[in-house]
Amino acid sequence: MYRPKEANHLNTPIKLQKRITTIVSGAPEFSYEDAQDEVILCSFKTYGGTDSISNGSLVILNTATIVTWYRQDIQGSDRIINLQDNSIWEVIGEPENVDMLNQFLIFKVQKVSGGA
Repeated sequence: MYRPKEANHLNTPIKLQKRITTIVSGAPEFSYEDAQDEVILCSFKTYGGTDSISNGSLVILNTATIVTWYRQDIQGSDRIINLQDNSIWEVIGEPENVDMLNQFLIFKVQKVSGGA
């Protein structure tokens, strides 16, 4: 059985927020509400940021990989809040159920920040 090495250090607290879609004047609007569990412990590993210029503004795209216990309610449309610094991260793609064993979940997140 494969166990991700990051699963040995599930010590970063995060909060899951589920995306709610409502249609307003024919266009979707998104809002988020907290999931039922207060705190999820995970391994949160960042890889620095990627700088680029967009419309004359500096944009920094930060990415991270999260490893946590399996949860079927984490989806690609959700976001998480890192409770150590209250930063908000969007889930990229669909989370991976490691070896389809319903034991560990691995997914990528991104945070977009910028300024000029």
